[in-house]
Amino acid sequence: MTDTAASQVVPTPAVQQYAQTCLEGAQTAREQLRVEPDIAFGSDERQKLDIYMPAEEASTPMPVLVFMHGGGWRQGSKDWMGFIAPSVTCLPAVFVSVGYRLAPQTKYPGAEDDCRAGLGWVYNNIARYGGDPERIFVGGHSAGGHLAAMLALCPDRLESCGLPSDTVKGCFAMAGVFDLATSRPDYVENFLQSVDPDTIEKASPIRQVAGNRVPFHISIGEHDNPHLIPHASQLADALMEQGSPVEFMRFDGCDHLEMNLKAGEVDGQWARTVRQWMQSPPM
Repeated sequence: MTDTAASQVVPTPAVQQYAQTCLEGAQTAREQLRVEPDIAFGSDERQKLDIYMPAEEASTPMPVLVFMHGGGWRQGSKDWMGFIAPSVTCLPAVFVSVGYRLAPQTKYPGAEDDCRAGLGWVYNNIARYGGDPERIFVGGHSAGGHLAAMLALCPDRLESCGLPSDTVKGCFAMAGVFDLATSRPDYVENFLQSVDPDTIEKASPIRQVAGNRVPFHISIGEHDNPHLIPHASQLADALMEQGSPVEFMRFDGCDHLEMNLKAGEVDGQWARTVRQWMQSPPM
């Protein structure tokens, strides 16, 4: 965390240890894979993305996972999520970690707009890196899970940016904030800088499910943050009521941060499911 927005948040010891573990894993990934770091898709220092590709070039275009970091919308870095790359690129596939501007300096919908802009950059440019723009999936952890869900559930907002409404072929939302009306008020007010009901509804994934057909993989830690545990099951139920393909996964014995670290396990259930979906999404 090097910029002003991040420096105003003092991470807890648990978050500091998590961040260190993430960064160590990301460094290992950079040593194993081909990487194009810090590609700008906007003018802000945070509006950058990292592309991780298999060490060996693939003979055909590869599916792509665009992933957003967590941090309560007010801390965190794209650099954290590189540790997940090896568990995805071994398919083979392309893994993209997207950064976004943080609260409170950036108010809603700035972070969501940034992730959409990053997705747009990927759609328009990923073929140069061996990726298939017609097979793009999104994912994220915590605040990133919220942002990934918003990308998947709001095709009209994609179209307003010049992207096809079906750009997103699947969503892997890990311990996301899916209903801002029942989330931690301090986090929500910091992120939205508003308590207006219309804004809360516009920013809540669970309020955007109507007509959705994007497959969703929703996961949560057994010992996750108490307000997030019902969010996961409620979003899964709401999507199933729409007829959406949904799979729900619980990381047994894991808290909010531990479950995300499990995503870096190449042979873990989450990574195996991601690779399976990227090969053949559920219908």
